[in-house]
This record gives sequence, C-alpha cells and structure tokens, in this order.
Amino acid sequence: MLVRELMATDPARVQATSPLMAAVRVLADRGVSALPVVDDEGRVVGILSEADVLRLQITEDPRAHLAGIPDPPPWPRTVETVMTPEPVCALVGSDVSTVAMMMADTGWKSLPVVDDHDRLVGMVSRSEVIRALSTSDTEIRRRLVHEFEQLGRREWTVRVQDGVVSVLGAASARDAALARAVAATAPGVRRVEVGDMASPG
Repeated sequence: MLVRELMATDPARVQATSPLMAAVRVLADRGVSALPVVDDEGRVVGILSEADVLRLQITEDPRAHLAGIPDPPPWPRTVETVMTPEPVCALVGSDVSTVAMMMADTGWKSLPVVDDHDRLVGMVSRSEVIRALSTSDTEIRRRLVHEFEQLGRREWTVRVQDGVVSVLGAASARDAALARAVAATAPGVRRVEVGDMASPG
C-alpha cells in the first residue's frame, strides 16, 4: 500500500509568518497533532506540532504552588519561532510500511506528504495506518476476489486469516508475481503467500 492511498488530502497548513495563537487554534479545532508550515509556493519548510507548543512556558496555577510564582515570558508571536524547521516528510509514492516503521521508531504521530518538488499534498498519521491495519479479513478477501476477477483470474482461490493472504491457483512464476503484487496493495494485508507456499488454512 502506498502513502497516496492512505493520506488525508488538503490538510490544514500555516505559514512561518502566521500568528502562533491562530495556529494553536487550528490544532485544537481540527483535532490534529501537527500542522505543516509551507512557503508561498506550497513547499514544506517546517512543522508545528503539539509538542512544540507544549514546550512553551505556560502560566502556572497558584493553587498548585505554596510559594509565589513568577510571570512567564510572553509567548512568541509567529509560528516560525516555535516550529521545527526542515521536518522529515513522506513522499507521496512511498510504501506505507516504511513510513509506519519510521513513525514507530521516532514517536512522530504524523508526517507531511510531499510530491517530487517538496510541495505539500497531504498528511499521513499513525491513526490512519492503524485504521488500514484493522481492515477485516472478509473485506480484504472481497476486494482481492474482485480485483483478480477484473484481471481474468477467476480460478484463483483467496483465503485470508488475520491479515495473511493465501492465493492458490497461480501456477506460473509470472502469475505468482502478479498475485503477490496485487494482494500486497490491499489495506490490512500483513503478508502474502502464493502457490505452493500458501498455507491450506
């Protein structure tokens, strides 16, 4: 599965010169964990995340402190003073498995998705990956049976158990490669077994 098949298109975005408080309101109103920061050409130049905002000093509640508390410094006025510059982005044609591993290893909740010219085209999040992984076996099988029929391969048998797809009847190496390639694109597929490698159950 490719990032373009999973990403949210037309995501909210801000510019480096946007007021910080306006950007924080967008984070809250949209319920997103990060906002891509773009230039006038739509190229990603930074990202403003919840973590970036939380690092700012917030006025302490005097009820939680016995001693007096000093006033915090004023908040920055613009996004550029808080954002993380030059963020890691996912290419629109990237493999979702690679992006998922990247988010798991780094703890990032979402990544901007860009085209070959670094222009923003979407956002991909951990929750979207999880939703894809939660696709039922029945739905996976229904999709693959339909796609194989469209390819004129009605004789192929498809079984799915816990996201593992078994395809029987693809006798030639060419057909096996085709079955594997098609099955691997379906949301929720964890592994594909074809031909003699396929398990009977």
